[in-house]
Amino acid sequence: MINEIFTAARTGDANHVKDLLDMDLSLANAENSDGLTLLGFAAHFGQEEVVKLLLENGAEVNAVSHSRVSYIPSNTALHAAIAGERSLPVIGLLLKHHAKPTIVDSNGHTALHVAAFHKDTAGLIRLLIEYGADVNAKSDGGVYPIDLAKQQDNTAVIDVLRQLGAVG
Repeated sequence: MINEIFTAARTGDANHVKDLLDMDLSLANAENSDGLTLLGFAAHFGQEEVVKLLLENGAEVNAVSHSRVSYIPSNTALHAAIAGERSLPVIGLLLKHHAKPTIVDSNGHTALHVAAFHKDTAGLIRLLIEYGADVNAKSDGGVYPIDLAKQQDNTAVIDVLRQLGAVG
């Protein structure tokens, strides 16, 4: 049933996800064989209706996955949403359900670090700051969000971070 609900979440089949949750509500907090949470998986693929359904059925919004995939850090659904499709409705939904943008993933990055790494995220960065992200959060390795934006030569994001008080 785990593979089935993860497939339904990836494809946005909210009705099938609901049917499976009706059979076993604990699936709302399931992890797949890769150690990824169902909520994070749905958020990564931008599946707003599935994310909403999972949150309404007890999915832990700040749960950290136990990723066994080398290129995917253990992270929260918020990190996954930003690293994936970057769906603002999904990210907004997570934040409204008290997703904490200050939680670090297994790379030591906050959600703001992840957002700063990607292009075209100025609006997303403002949203994260509005919900309590620290513009000067330092990763375990001493990296600030603005440092990641600089690595990507992401001038629009650098400008927004500076406007919001970023050092560096």
